Amino acid sequence: MNRRSFLSRAGVLSAVAGSLETLDAAARQPDARPRRIIFMVADGMSPSVLPLAEQFSLRVRGKGLLWQALLNRPGARRGWMDMASLDSLVTDSSSASSSWGSGSRIFNGWVNMLPDGTRLTPIMDLVRDKGYLTALVTTATVTHATPAGFAACVRRRDDEHLIAEQYLGKVDVILGGGRRFFAPDSRKDGKDLAAAFRGAGYAYAENRAQLRERAPGARRLLGLFSGSHMPYTVDHRNSATARELVPSLAEMAEVALGMLEKQNKPFLIQIEGARVDHAAHANDAAGLLWDQIAFDEAIEAVLRFAEGRPDTLIVITSDHGNSNPGLVGMGLEYRQSNACFERLAGIKASFNAISPRLAGTAEYSMNPQQPSGVRGEAPTVARIQELARQYFGFAFTQEEAEILRRCAAGERRLCVNRQLDSAVGILGQVVGNHTGIHWTGTSHTSDYTLVTALGPGSERFAGFIRNTDVFPALTELAGIRFRNPAMDAAGAAKFREVAFTPRLRPDWA
Repeated sequence: MNRRSFLSRAGVLSAVAGSLETLDAAARQPDARPRRIIFMVADGMSPSVLPLAEQFSLRVRGKGLLWQALLNRPGARRGWMDMASLDSLVTDSSSASSSWGSGSRIFNGWVNMLPDGTRLTPIMDLVRDKGYLTALVTTATVTHATPAGFAACVRRRDDEHLIAEQYLGKVDVILGGGRRFFAPDSRKDGKDLAAAFRGAGYAYAENRAQLRERAPGARRLLGLFSGSHMPYTVDHRNSATARELVPSLAEMAEVALGMLEKQNKPFLIQIEGARVDHAAHANDAAGLLWDQIAFDEAIEAVLRFAEGRPDTLIVITSDHGNSNPGLVGMGLEYRQSNACFERLAGIKASFNAISPRLAGTAEYSMNPQQPSGVRGEAPTVARIQELARQYFGFAFTQEEAEILRRCAAGERRLCVNRQLDSAVGILGQVVGNHTGIHWTGTSHTSDYTLVTALGPGSERFAGFIRNTDVFPALTELAGIRFRNPAMDAAGAAKFREVAFTPRLRPDWA
C-alpha cells in the first residue's frame, strides 16, 4: 500500500470512527442481537471492481473507498460467498437474492419458488410477523430481481407488475425506479397501483423535493423517481435536471433509515446499488466506477446512521460478478497503464446515453433472440469521432471509428468472442483501447462475492459461506426459527426443460 492510499483510507475511516467503535463493541458482546438489520448489495460487482474503484476514487475524489478501508479494520468481519443457483454455477439476480431471502437455491429467472411450483416464504414476511418494519431501496426498478428476492414470490422475474402488487402492506418504505409498474397508463390491467398504495396510508413521492418534504411526516412511503431504472451516476452528475429531480442512493438510504428509526421498532432494510451490474453488462467502465462510488457513499450514510446505535448489523456484499473488468498492462513495460486509466475521469456520459447516438444500443439482454443492435441510420465515421471527443474526451482511431460504424450498421463477426461481438462489446473494446479496461464478456460470472459485516451477529458472515447461509443467519438473529423447503440439483434436474423462462423483453440480468 503506498503512502497516499494509506493516508486516504485512514481519513475515510476517521469520518465514521464513532460508528465503527459502536459496532465493534457491540460485536464483542456475547449473544448480542441486532434490532436493525441493514443488508447492502452492490449488484454485479466482480471482485476486480473494488480495487479499480479505489484507484478511480483517489483520482476523482481525492480519497479512497470506505468499503476498501473496512477490509483493514479489525472489527469488520470478512468473507467470501458462493452464489451458485440451483441450475447453474452462474446465478442471475433473482435466484441470488431469493437464496438470501428464502434460504433455498432456485432456478435462474424465478423469485422464491422451487421448480415444482412450491412457493417459498420470503424473509420480509417472517420478520413482519415478528414486529419488524421493512424497506427496499434501489437504483433499479423497485420491483427488480434483487429487491423482489426479499419480499415477493413469482414464477417469472419479468412479472414486475405482479411483484409491485405483492409489496402493498408488506414493505413499509419503497424507494427507487419503476413508476411504470404502478401507473394505470403503463400497466396492461390498467390498475392505478400508486393510488392503491396511497389509499393504504403510504405517502407518495416522484422527485427529490417530494421525498424530502413527505418523508418526515409519513410512516410508510412509496418513492418512484423514474419510469424505469434510475439514472447512472455519471449521467446524474452531468445533468443539472437529474440532480434536481432524482435523489442519490445515499439520500434514499438516509431517508429510509430515518423513517424506520423514528417508529422505534426493529427493522430489516435492503439497499441495492443496482446500476453497477447494468454498467458491467454494457462494458461501461466509467458508468460502473461512478456507480460503485455512489454505493460507497451509501455505505457512509449507513455507518453515520449507526453511530450510537450498537444494536445494528450491517452486511455489505454483492450477488454475483459480471463481465470481470480489469486494467490491463498498456504500453512498453506497462508504463502507460496509469495514464490510460486516468482517461476514465474525463468521460461525461454512460454508454446507455451515448449508444443511441451511434445508432446502436447498450441495453443487454439475456435473451439471445433479442440481441442489442441497430436503431436508426448508422452514423458516419466523422460523426463517431465527434461523439468520442464530446463524451469521452479522446479521439478514436480511424480504424476504431470504422469498426463502430460497421457495428452500428448491423454487421457482426467483428470479434471472435461472441458475447463481445455486439454493440455493447465493440464499444467497450474500442473505449478500452484508450482506458486500459477490458472485459471477459457481457454476462454474469461465477466468482465468489466479497462479504463485509459489522455489528452484533457479524461473525455469521466471516470466512467462506454459502448464499443460503444468509437466511438462517438473519432469521435466527431476529429470533425466528423457520426453514423453507428446498430441492437439490438432482431433484431439480427433471424440471429443467419445463421450467425454462425466456425473457419477455430485453432487460438487465
